Amino acid sequence: MDSDVCLGVDEEMIGKFRVKQVAGWAVIIAIFLYLGRMVWENWEEVKGTGFSFDLIFLLLGTLIFAASYFIQIGAWFLITRKLGIALPFMETLESWLYSQLGKYLPGKVWLLLGRFYLYESKGKSKKAISIALYFETATVMMAAVLVFLAGLIFLKWTKPFHPGRALEWLILPVVFILISLHPRVLEKMVNWILVRLKREPISLSISYRDILWILVICILAWVVGGIGFYLFVTSLFPVPANHVLFLTASLAISSTLGLIALFAPGGLGIREGALVYLLSFLMPGSVAVIVSVLTRIWMTVIEIALIGVVYLMAQFRKRSWEGTIHV
Repeated sequence: MDSDVCLGVDEEMIGKFRVKQVAGWAVIIAIFLYLGRMVWENWEEVKGTGFSFDLIFLLLGTLIFAASYFIQIGAWFLITRKLGIALPFMETLESWLYSQLGKYLPGKVWLLLGRFYLYESKGKSKKAISIALYFETATVMMAAVLVFLAGLIFLKWTKPFHPGRALEWLILPVVFILISLHPRVLEKMVNWILVRLKREPISLSISYRDILWILVICILAWVVGGIGFYLFVTSLFPVPANHVLFLTASLAISSTLGLIALFAPGGLGIREGALVYLLSFLMPGSVAVIVSVLTRIWMTVIEIALIGVVYLMAQFRKRSWEGTIHV
């Protein structure tokens, strides 16, 4: 009787999971169909638009964008040091980059579980690893929001909010974020979520000064990545240099929305939809669709290339170490 009940529960859970998967992919397909239709219906506009190709800008943008990953890894390394679970930097580099493969699976949890497993296998505290992962996610997302709000100030279409008072619209969210990142406040927020997920509460043993420093590093990572993104976009379609911050903001908020969309592997469709909407303020909508899709390909190639380089470096170090032992 009990086994039948358990079987029924398992089948029910599997059924719900499959429904969510189907619904998620339906949303993703619908988004891409809509974007594809936009390009199809405006193809003449696309052909008449000043598309260009600048190899120097493309290569420079790629290198700068790749550098933003190392800055973010630096933030993660600092978090793990403050929580007493740090690995040597090369191992940190490997574990962080390898875990990025998990975000291309539905649910996003695989990204976190991958890094959790890698650190746990090194004998690190499960609780400390969990705290580090929660903290990194919070600071990365809040940094993205701050960059996005700053980007809005420098775009003309933000004027309808309140002409001449754009900074006032930024002050309130900034104050809210700074308060919410205080260790005691952040701890309560995270524990509120954990209790509802039936998980064990955590205790943050990190100073407010360290938190603000990590936030600054995360903001720097978004800014550097945004500059690389601007150069990539400009290599395809000319965009005035005064819009570099807005493009940075667009990348930050669209990537964050893609991260929040748990059903979309790698934010597929969600990031593109948000990016198209924001890029449409700077270029024709049909062109924004093409740039957005190319951005997905460009970013994926960079991530895979970085993972490949780090893997080859790890293999080289391993063989060198084995060769030293045999000698």
